[in-house]
Amino acid sequence: MEFIHKLAAQYFQLVELNHLDLPPGSVLVRPEVQAALYEHMFDETIFPIPPHSYRSRVLKQILSRIEESITDPEQDEINDDLMESWSTLVSQPKPSSLQQAQQLSLVKYTAPNSTRTVTTSESRGLILSGGTTGNRTWEAALHLGSFLASNEGEELVRGKRVIELGAGTGFLALFCARHLGVQSVVVTDREPFLIDNINACIRYNQNGEKPIPIYPAVWEWGTSLDRTGELDGVEGGLKFDVALGADLIYDTDLVPLLLSTVGDLFDNYGVEQFIIAATLRNEDTFRTFLNGCGELISRREEILSNMLTMSETNKFTVETLSFESTPSEDQTGFFHSTSIPIRTYRISRAN
Repeated sequence: MEFIHKLAAQYFQLVELNHLDLPPGSVLVRPEVQAALYEHMFDETIFPIPPHSYRSRVLKQILSRIEESITDPEQDEINDDLMESWSTLVSQPKPSSLQQAQQLSLVKYTAPNSTRTVTTSESRGLILSGGTTGNRTWEAALHLGSFLASNEGEELVRGKRVIELGAGTGFLALFCARHLGVQSVVVTDREPFLIDNINACIRYNQNGEKPIPIYPAVWEWGTSLDRTGELDGVEGGLKFDVALGADLIYDTDLVPLLLSTVGDLFDNYGVEQFIIAATLRNEDTFRTFLNGCGELISRREEILSNMLTMSETNKFTVETLSFESTPSEDQTGFFHSTSIPIRTYRISRAN
């Protein structure tokens, strides 16, 4: 029953109810299907378990479909374990809308055509101090994760020293550290809360007793990345081969800082290529960034008002990668909407 595995992967990713691939009632009414649903989704010994409100909504929809499809009450019935799960859920106090919005939930993502999983901690309605909703994994990160899960994408990072900018939940860095064989991955964000959250999630993504090579750190764009705290343990120091970023450009005011940081990564931290994915909600904003890369100046003073002595100009090339996300209805993992275009770019130093 392959459809059960896809539905379970969507369920543990907390995919919205109207996007779940729920089979018709004529399938759900079968005893073996109901037993599999309980075993793979609603058995409370499974970890991580989705939040109460989400489990209730999904199970209610499943039970309604089963009830509508019962034609012979003597023969067709609802699985006892599913009914017990429903009774337990309805007997528990329902969190308020505010509590649900602020609640941290463990979200398990399954890679396409694979059993590889990553678990993050998210609060999809929480607005952070910077006015962003960085504590959820957005479509561009899932798109870039799908690319990295491919043979071509994995080849880019395997055995490499990786740094992620604007990591949010840390989804990409955790996937690289756990499954893609990176030498190390430094995962950064400007929000200390998010870095603390990523640190807390590392234990959910261990491969047995061996620690994964991930190093979370707060990094404000336009400043230096210092080898302190967690970064003191990075083997070989703060030198990187590949930088990753997803949905970094949502405000034109951020473009100069990001350009400065990209230049810094190439000039001072050894980066050879920067792979960035962007949902083209505001194409003008992202075009401003891409145009800036073509004219990027490697010292911050020309971007941030003469902070240092002017230095040489270093231009970069921007290449659009051919990778396209699978249409939403055909995805088998890292489920995300493709209704708004998502593009992936490789930035490297021009010859």
